[in-house]
Amino acid sequence: MVTTNLLAAKGDWQNTLGTALDLVPSDVTVAAAQFGGRNCVAVNLTPEAQARSLRIGGNAATFAALSAGFSDGSLQVDLAGVLNGKGDPDARAFLGLAFHVGVQAKEFEAVYLRMANGSKNSPPPPAPRNVRAVQYIAHPDFHFDVSRSRFPGQYEAGAPVALNTWHTLRLDISGKKLRAFIDGTEILAVDDLRLGGKSGGIGLWVDDGTTGYFSNLRIRPA
Repeated sequence: MVTTNLLAAKGDWQNTLGTALDLVPSDVTVAAAQFGGRNCVAVNLTPEAQARSLRIGGNAATFAALSAGFSDGSLQVDLAGVLNGKGDPDARAFLGLAFHVGVQAKEFEAVYLRMANGSKNSPPPPAPRNVRAVQYIAHPDFHFDVSRSRFPGQYEAGAPVALNTWHTLRLDISGKKLRAFIDGTEILAVDDLRLGGKSGGIGLWVDDGTTGYFSNLRIRPA
């Protein structure tokens, strides 16, 4: 993890995503790119991580990381998800933000989108995928399959997103509470973050079969 101080003064937004060189990869590749008419960063699973995902599943520590002592406040990023053809046929273009990333990425939390499940796709996804477009997870032991089986519908929801399209994801985090917004509309609320109150890094997260494009990452400490 890099050690650059990325946090602004409390209450101020700080734009932190400059070039791909500012990011430290964890089982991903990172490159400067252009997508949809803007300069951005492209993040993909490494070949080894992609093979592992196909073999045993995802929801791993697969992100491009910024080291920042972030605990409470807001995170915001513009992102677009593309299916790259390398994943499982059921890949949904998974990408989002990891936060509270611990030492050696042994623990983290994340909110991610399944872009192919978004209501703005044409045609829209069928049930139950239409209510599974945004997801909260905590690594290593609270992935989507655990929360879906134990607390169906509590940690995921529908979202107005689409493949190959820029959207803005914002996370407001305070203690154990989180509110997630897409393009200014609240789409998910979590009141029991597993790592709430901890300080850690931030990551641009992707998963199986996905090229994630990211720009304009901003941090606003509480």
